Amino acid sequence: MTPHPSHRAAARFARNTLALGALLVASAAANADVLLQESFSSGLGGFTSAGSVTTGTFGARMSGSAFGTDGSIRSAAFSTVGFGNLSLSFTRTPSGLDTGEAGIVEFSTNGSTYTVLESSRTASGPATFALPTTAAGQATVYLRFRVNASLSSETYTVASVRVDGTSTGEPPPPPTGALRDPGTGPWTLVSAANVAAECKLDSAALQQANRTLGLSYAIVRYGKLCHEYYPSGRDSASQVYSTTKTLGALTVGALIHQTKNIPVTTTRKRGPLGEFQRVDHWLDSFTFQQASTTAHVLGMVSEASPNLNYPNREFQYDTVGSDAINRLSDVVNTVVAQDSTRLGSNIGTFWQRFIATPLGFENSTWGTSNTSKNFATSWQTTVRDMARLGLLMNNGGMWNGQRVVDVNYLYNLGHTSFEDANTRYGYLTWLQEEDSCAPKPQYRSYPHGPVSNAPSCLRTGGCPAQQHDVGVFFAAGLGGQYIIVHRGLDMVIVVKDSGGQSGEEPMRFWNAIRPAVVALDPTYRGNNSAFCSAYGAGNYAPDLKLWEGGR
Repeated sequence: MTPHPSHRAAARFARNTLALGALLVASAAANADVLLQESFSSGLGGFTSAGSVTTGTFGARMSGSAFGTDGSIRSAAFSTVGFGNLSLSFTRTPSGLDTGEAGIVEFSTNGSTYTVLESSRTASGPATFALPTTAAGQATVYLRFRVNASLSSETYTVASVRVDGTSTGEPPPPPTGALRDPGTGPWTLVSAANVAAECKLDSAALQQANRTLGLSYAIVRYGKLCHEYYPSGRDSASQVYSTTKTLGALTVGALIHQTKNIPVTTTRKRGPLGEFQRVDHWLDSFTFQQASTTAHVLGMVSEASPNLNYPNREFQYDTVGSDAINRLSDVVNTVVAQDSTRLGSNIGTFWQRFIATPLGFENSTWGTSNTSKNFATSWQTTVRDMARLGLLMNNGGMWNGQRVVDVNYLYNLGHTSFEDANTRYGYLTWLQEEDSCAPKPQYRSYPHGPVSNAPSCLRTGGCPAQQHDVGVFFAAGLGGQYIIVHRGLDMVIVVKDSGGQSGEEPMRFWNAIRPAVVALDPTYRGNNSAFCSAYGAGNYAPDLKLWEGGR
């Protein structure tokens, strides 16, 4: 029987419609962004637990309890700002649940009030739920899985948890406005009477921070010296030890910027300086890995690594600079020799001309020799000059309207250089990973750059998606010398002589100073828990000013 022409047309239309529908579904899946993902095969990742919870290749298994707390897991806060068409997919397996008991999945936008998506005693296998529109466009969203059961043998297991969303367009732009700094002039301290209006810092909370910390420190926010405290009543130049390393790294970044217009050449000891350029282009001999690039030296992997390929690199802290980093002084000398009239005759002259003078250092010296600099230590300086260096980093290498440090280099300085070696180290600069109320530096995608080749951030807790790329990084020196950059808050914290030296010290300072910030925060005013959930997850950056190139 031959179909009627109209039937054939209808069939063709149906086939085309199905094909188009499949194409649209595939396109939507391809264009969806993963906002949260966890298998639990290596632990809870970014989730936290209550009651009895075990993890393994099977997922996260929550057990009931006759007299205690039933098992539950809750995700860290994640952001859905700029995303719609949200969906949650996961697999679930109940076991032994009786009538009236259930495995429950729910979400919240405030961490306290939850909306149930499923509550079932028997539902098992893969599941996908469309999240309500109330979950879209939120700075903080939490997922919670829990079991309601009376025996420890009654369990609810979940695995392969994933939240997807479709971008609804670019997220709201960060606050606009010119980057601020004091130029070459002196700092002007904001008065206590004006610190709330000009710096969004609570004056009473700052006085409490003075009492809590009891040490020399300063806060720069919005390019202004907002607060400083010295127990003795004054500050003077003193040795700040390994914060010198970050000063040296920024000197290298300034030279990369100043030489970028020199033609590239294979002729040794000629051309621009590059962060991924082999050191033997500039040096005739050295004792560390022959294939080392500038980045390898700055990331402290060039000495101890059996080879420089992923995943074989090893981090070895170059305490006094003798392993490798002091040879950067010779690299700088060789580079500037190409154009000594413009760049200076040696590293000392270059540093003075392109770092110290433009930034308006008032009381700083870097060693005593102009021809050789110790990249590990020897910077004598004050809190106020340290604050200038911190603000230069906060502002993406810009100062007084001029670029001082190459922006791409500075971005890499504040992110992990070699994940297989040390996830907490950038370019002679430390990264904050230990504080749940501080965002972690994390690249948007992996592998990054031409020499890392790491497939992910490789942090133990995983790499949850972040809305804002504002991870906290800091310079640190013996005896408690710190320059801490909070880009998302347009803020720099400087501390001298705290007496401690660990990744926990910046957290201690932030715990003391944070109440002054949260008290006047425009979104989370007075709510420290909600502020930390959003800011610590990289999903809140009220004062972010993007750097050149959208960094």
